[in-house]
Amino acid sequence: MTADQPYPLQRQNPLLYWATLIYLVGVPNFIHFDVTGRTHAQGLFNLTSLSAMLITFLSSYVLVVVVILGRRPLLCRKVNIGNWLWIVLVLQMLLSTALQPVSRLTPPAYSDILISLYRMYEWVLAFALVLALYTRTPADRRTELMAHLIGRVAWIWIAMTYIVLPFMPSQVYGGAGEGEMTSAHAQLGGEFLSPSYLATLSVAAFFYALFFFPRGLIRFCGCVLAFVTLVLARTRIEQLSFLILILLYAIFFSGKFVLRIGTIISTAVLGALGILFRSTIIEYVSRGQNANSLATLNDRTRVWQSAIEAIRDRPVLGYGYVVGAKNALRDHWIYTHWIPPHAHNEYLHAFVSGGILAAILALCIYGLALWTAFRTAYRGLHQVFFLFLMILFTVRSLGGPNLTYIYTRPGAIFLLTFIGLVGGVDKLSPRKLKKKSRPLSHSIPQEVGA
Repeated sequence: MTADQPYPLQRQNPLLYWATLIYLVGVPNFIHFDVTGRTHAQGLFNLTSLSAMLITFLSSYVLVVVVILGRRPLLCRKVNIGNWLWIVLVLQMLLSTALQPVSRLTPPAYSDILISLYRMYEWVLAFALVLALYTRTPADRRTELMAHLIGRVAWIWIAMTYIVLPFMPSQVYGGAGEGEMTSAHAQLGGEFLSPSYLATLSVAAFFYALFFFPRGLIRFCGCVLAFVTLVLARTRIEQLSFLILILLYAIFFSGKFVLRIGTIISTAVLGALGILFRSTIIEYVSRGQNANSLATLNDRTRVWQSAIEAIRDRPVLGYGYVVGAKNALRDHWIYTHWIPPHAHNEYLHAFVSGGILAAILALCIYGLALWTAFRTAYRGLHQVFFLFLMILFTVRSLGGPNLTYIYTRPGAIFLLTFIGLVGGVDKLSPRKLKKKSRPLSHSIPQEVGA
């Protein structure tokens, strides 16, 4: 390979790269889950769970083989990603899980602790795989690797969604899956992949196409397909985040004066049209639900109230990771139309799961990532891409957890974004950083496309 054509990232550490990518992508849901939250009617072990566990154990095996046969440590170089934040968070979750109280409404099961520990292990394995690959990649391509993996994960899921759609239309374009609140309208993703997860991946795919796909028809088609997927998923938090990001890009990061002025004028015109057609907009936003549902933010305020009541009873240690937190919410939930699997807020769910310390650590993790994102955004397209994703996850955290719940597809993207941001900060002087930075213009051809 010439200097102008760097060695493909997937060929530098092929076994570890593909194992990491497969684990990050995961498996779709093959089983119809009951929207009330009674998710184990078909047993703890089913086609979806067995497939996920198989990928987990195979990925663990590959990681061990790579480390042993390579005769190198898990981390080949020191990486500063706020390690103590994550370590203390895991230890606190372990302590809370070990001391979790007995639920008032749910009988204890021998599998509760095992499920919580397994779910925690999924996060630990994700960190180990990503960091092992990250530290084995040349220092000047580490940031590119994280963005590259995000793009591939997002576009693989979009491709799988549209490939399976003709064969399983009711599964892929229907009611939301486990953990989602009921909707009167069908949403893309359905039971196959949570519409909220698909919408998050669509936002990542859109900006990956905008920044890194080759200029021309390929970039245009990629942006259109990702946008259509976001619209069909019909998730309001992700769509609001997308509007914020697209305005941020057009006004501050596009570098085009005409686009900046056009965006400002278009926003004013669309605002006026929104007033004229407000009934149509409200109908779209409501997704067929009544005014009471909108007033409670689709029942989120009720879930938050239940979480706050649970926190008051056990503010220091919390109730334990995943199972304990879910049982605590169920104990304080007074409605019967569905049962919330989590607190639908990152910080409240961290508080319920691991107490006040876990909530503070979650705030610190978001604060560190956001501070780093804004501080390094001038370096180039990869840093702008990570900044946009961190803004997306920060807005999304107000309506649902990204890192304090089970390992999910948005959780995988959050992990890659965090490591790409915080791990890529070099201890260099501002003068050297400016020399290494790349312009934000799209005039430089990009060869990173998924």
